[in-house]
Amino acid sequence: MTTNIATTREQSARLLQCGVDPDTADMSWVRGAANVSDGNLSLHPYRRMQRINWQSMRGRSEIAPAWSLSALLGLLPKKIMNGVSRIYTVEIAYSHTFNDAPWTINYEGNGLNKNAHFNGKSPIEACVKAIEWLTANNYKLNQL
Repeated sequence: MTTNIATTREQSARLLQCGVDPDTADMSWVRGAANVSDGNLSLHPYRRMQRINWQSMRGRSEIAPAWSLSALLGLLPKKIMNGVSRIYTVEIAYSHTFNDAPWTINYEGNGLNKNAHFNGKSPIEACVKAIEWLTANNYKLNQL
């Protein structure tokens, strides 16, 4: 079993398409000018790595944001409102029942659309799916 400590480049691109601010990324993917691989994960925040890239590499490195699980969880609103009076709270769960996607992010409450349940093979993927749904439905993310 492989584990990821941050979003993949593909997941990061999906978050950027949703309008997630790259400055909220607490890690970054870095690929130097001569590097032909997918790049290396840096534990430095995206904003800092961009500054280092321009100061020392003169912009020759490709820097992409990466979010850790804790950063993603920090972006998820703990409660969302549907209309004026209905409040739905977030729940994060793991279930052996769904072997292909055991991690779930749920927004629970009476009357909420069934699309508010997001499964993934990892908790990071479940968070990315939840953020995609939240932004598509005009819910605001938390600001870090």
